[in-house]
Amino acid sequence: MWGNRFTKTIWDIYWVFTYQVLLRYKVMRFQFKSFIAFTLFAIGSNIYISPSAQAANFKTNFTPEKYNSQKDILLNSITQNQNTFDNFSLVQSAEILYNTPITGVQPGSSSIPGPGNNNTGSASTERGDNATFPVPVSGLNNPTNNEIVAFLSNRNLNNLLDTEDTGASKINLFFDSSIQQDNTGLDNLFFWERGMNSDLGVQAIDSTGKLLGNFLKLSRNEQKSAGYAIDTTEIGGSQQVGYWGVNLSQLGVDSLSGIQVIAKSKANGDLEDYNGPDYKVVARKTTRRVPEPGTVLGLGIIAGTIGLLRRRRLTGV
Repeated sequence: MWGNRFTKTIWDIYWVFTYQVLLRYKVMRFQFKSFIAFTLFAIGSNIYISPSAQAANFKTNFTPEKYNSQKDILLNSITQNQNTFDNFSLVQSAEILYNTPITGVQPGSSSIPGPGNNNTGSASTERGDNATFPVPVSGLNNPTNNEIVAFLSNRNLNNLLDTEDTGASKINLFFDSSIQQDNTGLDNLFFWERGMNSDLGVQAIDSTGKLLGNFLKLSRNEQKSAGYAIDTTEIGGSQQVGYWGVNLSQLGVDSLSGIQVIAKSKANGDLEDYNGPDYKVVARKTTRRVPEPGTVLGLGIIAGTIGLLRRRRLTGV
């Protein structure tokens, strides 16, 4: 890749420059300053173009392996770039900013397929037909913040949010820990979408709900199969589940406390139809950013070279 070739070129020039400086025992003040400036530039270039910005495919590891689409499917871990991890941060709180309300409920109405089906509204809580559930699904009632949290704060992939095809919603979801960018090359956010036929909008938020970075549309055309299907109460049969992986760099941030998830609909006056995304999301817990190996090496070289030059100047060599 171009970035790697650029990094190699910078470091090649750096080593030649360092050799010339060390070869000359007495260094003029201007040369010394130039050496330090160029070294910092080389290291900075290495940090800037370090790989990990590109999202990659991932494998969802769940139990039971021979799953029943109507029952619990529990997320065990994720494998990405030959790394398997299970340190997930789950949704801890939610704030519904907008959710198309349910209307026209009549005696005998139901949210399940069949006579009297009412599919108005937008996001609601949903589960597999025979899956366990923390609280009853919202059904024909508009969901509360706490109900949304109940269905997104566990690892059951058959507990999710269901969005009606013509519904629109905007919901802030806060994770149970701050999510930080790191240099592992792994994605930070992981989404699953039932049906593989919808889009979802995402933007980072801080602990107060303030929008950060840039808006990102996750397209249905970019989904890949997660390797399982689910059959939930509001559909008549099982549907394949797709996935998206998102790195914080795609959102234009180094850290976040949560995300704003958005479903758009022309019926709501939007310019696009997202076709009612039905989704689950978790984040990967991260620690403080670890310096790249090349950066550590470069900083060590700077320290050593400065020490050598000072000793040479003191001894008058």
